[in-house]
Amino acid sequence: MHNPKDIAKAYLIESTVDIETARLTNVNGLYSRTIHFTQECVEKITKACLALREIFTRDHKTSTLFVAVFRNEIENVDEIQKAALILEKHGARTRFPLYQRGDLPLWVPSKVYGQEEAGDAIKQGEFIYNTLKAFLEREMKEK
Repeated sequence: MHNPKDIAKAYLIESTVDIETARLTNVNGLYSRTIHFTQECVEKITKACLALREIFTRDHKTSTLFVAVFRNEIENVDEIQKAALILEKHGARTRFPLYQRGDLPLWVPSKVYGQEEAGDAIKQGEFIYNTLKAFLEREMKEK
């Protein structure tokens, strides 16, 4: 296994790429992908924090574990969890058509998600990203 600090740095790098990608897709009107990449950013930056505590998970929904570990260490943890849960609920719905139930309309993410939902996602994602990036930078500097 690699050094947990190196793993955390790798996750931080990739979360930065994801938030930048979310910004680009938002500007270009690709709103479903904006939400997708924002959620990916949040997943990776929470995994970066968890890696510093030598906790590794393959789960895509990380907010509950994250809060359990960092409840007493990170300010605004309740706000972080609330925002992360909103993003997590979108899950694969931002990327894949849903057609399994004939009694429901065909779900086409690129036709359903709009500017408002993408804007909300970016706002929540940037809040989490900026808060946790500052935490990670402090933690990695101290160790």
